[in-house]
Amino acid sequence: MRTKLMLPAFLCVQIFCAQSADPTNQLRQHELEIKELSRQVQYYKNALNVNQAIRSVTFENIRFDVTQVIGSKKDGTVEVNFLYTNVGPTLRSLQCERALMVDPKGNQHLTTQMYIAPNGRIVANEVLPKTAYRGGVLFKKQNSYLPTIRSLALYIYPRDNFSNPVPVVFENIPVIWQ
Repeated sequence: MRTKLMLPAFLCVQIFCAQSADPTNQLRQHELEIKELSRQVQYYKNALNVNQAIRSVTFENIRFDVTQVIGSKKDGTVEVNFLYTNVGPTLRSLQCERALMVDPKGNQHLTTQMYIAPNGRIVANEVLPKTAYRGGVLFKKQNSYLPTIRSLALYIYPRDNFSNPVPVVFENIPVIWQ
């Protein structure tokens, strides 16, 4: 008698406690999780690569590192991103006047937009020692595809800010076209 009652009880328990979720729904959820995690991995890879220098130059205890040069096929602009770090022991101000790019054919291009301060200005006051700051230069309307920039000169004022600006020159910088 006991076995006759136990068998239907076990069957009822298995029927009611069986997994009711749709396996295709679970598969979609896992695919969405994988896509989200892949986006996060790509973000962190980019964040780690942003601070790697392609070219570096030091001028009056300030190290300039070109980190990325991106060309836009759509509108013909070339954007140069760089970091600058005060390697000296004291606070420092920094002012940049202009930038000049020389392509492989020897053509010169002046910058149309430049910034070294967070507010989009060309003057950075109180640059802390051993802290990296981001700057950028934008060159518009390039007529031809540039595989590399032969020379990039940033005209930086010396520490006294009364002398003429001095060029800080980077050579043979590869351009990534998107």
